[in-house]
Amino acid sequence: MYQSVFLESQPSEPSETVEDKQPSSKSMTTKITSYLRWIGSLLIILSAISFMLQGYSEISATYRYWVSLGLTLLLCGGGLICAYLFNETKGARIFFGLGTAFLSVQVSQVSAMIYAYLHGDSALQPAFTSLQFSHVSPGIIALDLVITGILLLLVSYASFSILARKHLKTLLLAAFAANMVLILPIRDAQIIPFIIAGLFLFIRQIEQGLHSDSSMQLIEGLAARALLSLPLWIIIGRSLLHPSSSLLATVILGIVVIYCIYDIKRYTSSSLIIYIAQWIGTFAAITIWANTSLEYGDITNPLLILPAGFILFSLSGQVAYHSRLYRFVSAVTIVGLNFSAMLSQQDISFIAPVAAIASGIFLTIYGMKHREKIAFFCGNISVISGILFYWEYAVNLYSNTPWISSIILGLFVILLASYIENKEQQIKSKTHYYFNQLKSWN
Repeated sequence: MYQSVFLESQPSEPSETVEDKQPSSKSMTTKITSYLRWIGSLLIILSAISFMLQGYSEISATYRYWVSLGLTLLLCGGGLICAYLFNETKGARIFFGLGTAFLSVQVSQVSAMIYAYLHGDSALQPAFTSLQFSHVSPGIIALDLVITGILLLLVSYASFSILARKHLKTLLLAAFAANMVLILPIRDAQIIPFIIAGLFLFIRQIEQGLHSDSSMQLIEGLAARALLSLPLWIIIGRSLLHPSSSLLATVILGIVVIYCIYDIKRYTSSSLIIYIAQWIGTFAAITIWANTSLEYGDITNPLLILPAGFILFSLSGQVAYHSRLYRFVSAVTIVGLNFSAMLSQQDISFIAPVAAIASGIFLTIYGMKHREKIAFFCGNISVISGILFYWEYAVNLYSNTPWISSIILGLFVILLASYIENKEQQIKSKTHYYFNQLKSWN
């Protein structure tokens, strides 16, 4: 009451000063608490990673599971304290989100137990001794599986309810399916890539549907979507601890290309991040070609290098920067490789003209469609060079049967002369139109 009377009795200027100070103080408090939450979250995550990699006094795998399970329950307890004791939702979201993330790690540990039990001494084990599971009894594995399943359902439900209740059913079912894939006791380097690719496509499809909702682009929605993708990254990280394959490298690089070239714009509007991601994705795409060429052929073969040019061409329609530079480098590279292949003395030289004509037609059509001179002229050069390559066969044919070749050539010359005389005006007008249009192209 005294405060209201005081404010009413004072001029308007001091009251504005008080109102200005309150938001400033509140803003400062919000910044400090935000920093504290970030620091606390990072400390918990780094400590958990350190524990999983180093263990504590060389404890067994079974006890390590129970210790990490206790940490998960501790996080959930912190979330309950924030929600019901402090009536504060931000801390509750963080605790339950971390608890859900840690449960995916629990699922991976149970998967390692099942895999080690099924394969025995022949099981592939990571180099880190703290991550190796062996001699775990079936009863303990079954108990861990049941506990993990129950907690996965309860904690995921609580986490997604508080993060994105509107899409609770979708997130819960997708997370449960992803963790079921994570628990599969498979470590084979030839099978894992297909599992990773399938899970990636599944999660990306769900994530794209969630992104269309503006509420899922807020920090809570992004956290829920990140939790949904966590099992995929655990499988990828786990696969890198075992013997890899060329197929696995191709799949992982393909995921990098899709994220850095196609999906990055959905997560950020920062031009710097998009620019850096673009070059990372481009490098990954070229590495896919190089890896495949080394695995299945000779990387010095010009025709095997040719797909690199088409990779740049396909990326040029998706990148945010230097799209014309991509097409320029691609077109020049394709022409140079076509000439190199035709002039080489390798066994592939006989199909090099076919590749030159085919790629030249592609570049020509693209240049006409998008009105770009470089692609158009490079396409013309490739087509003409491919046709001229067969000039040797025409000369041989003429030398073997000169009279037939002379008759055919004479007929062609007469018909050409008649056509030019009859269509003179049309040829001139179309030629002028062609050159005028060509001048306006990029």
